[in-house]
Amino acid sequence: MTTSLLIDSLVRSLQVGSLYALMAVGLTLTLAVVKLPNFAHAELITVGAYVALVLSLNVSAHPLTVMGGALIGGALVAWLAHRAVYRPLARQRSTTYTLILASFATGLIVRYLLFLLADRFGLFDKRIAIPQTILVQNEWVTLTNIFLWVVPSSIGLVAALSLLLRYTALGRAMRALADNVTLARVIGIPVDRVHDLTWLLAGGLAGVAGALWGIQTFVNPLVGWLAILSVFAAVVLGGMTSFTGAILGAYVVGFAENTLMQMLNSWAGVDFSLKPVIPFVIIVLVLLIRPQGLTNSQ
Repeated sequence: MTTSLLIDSLVRSLQVGSLYALMAVGLTLTLAVVKLPNFAHAELITVGAYVALVLSLNVSAHPLTVMGGALIGGALVAWLAHRAVYRPLARQRSTTYTLILASFATGLIVRYLLFLLADRFGLFDKRIAIPQTILVQNEWVTLTNIFLWVVPSSIGLVAALSLLLRYTALGRAMRALADNVTLARVIGIPVDRVHDLTWLLAGGLAGVAGALWGIQTFVNPLVGWLAILSVFAAVVLGGMTSFTGAILGAYVVGFAENTLMQMLNSWAGVDFSLKPVIPFVIIVLVLLIRPQGLTNSQ
């Protein structure tokens, strides 16, 4: 494996890992605070990608505009799903299994609505209309403006969420719900309002992640679904409800899918078509060897 290939794969690992981290913290948020493994999180990512695509084609191709629109779009869809599906089921004291099935059903509804809209308006496999320019190019690596939007934006949003959870009243309320819902109610925390804000945050982060994913690749109705297994692998690796663990897990998964895969291909001839197997392997190994993940702290 040459030095240039190694450096290129490390750059891709950083870029993909940053996106996985942004997706994973939103999923971890709903797992920790709402106690729901939300499989419709994939469609929140896709909604963000499509909002960004439509804005870039019809309003403005500035990255901040498309990311802001994606944040609002993802947040609104997440909040509507919560109000229309998850909250009524929770008030009926539905089991976790019922809520998981409901999240699958909600995701399918959103996904096939996006298929219908994409077919109607010719929006399959489109790229978000942000011009790509080369900023650094040498024998080892090529960096574009897309890299400088994706990585700092992802890291910045993850850092902002971490600060919110640690230093704000909302963050303290969310951590209280994550620890003990009953006790949180007793001490007067407005659980319904915190749940609303949790869904808005999780959906907004997923929407931005979808926009950034679409900026670096393409947009179609399956874009979130194709990424969600790797995101779940990151969340499982991080311990399911640990934000620090989810971020670390995201970079481990990104490294495994890119740098490790490149090494296996160069040294052992492992075909790149086996790359989708890596998240499955990570999930199975973690559940067998260390079910609590890399860390079990909040």
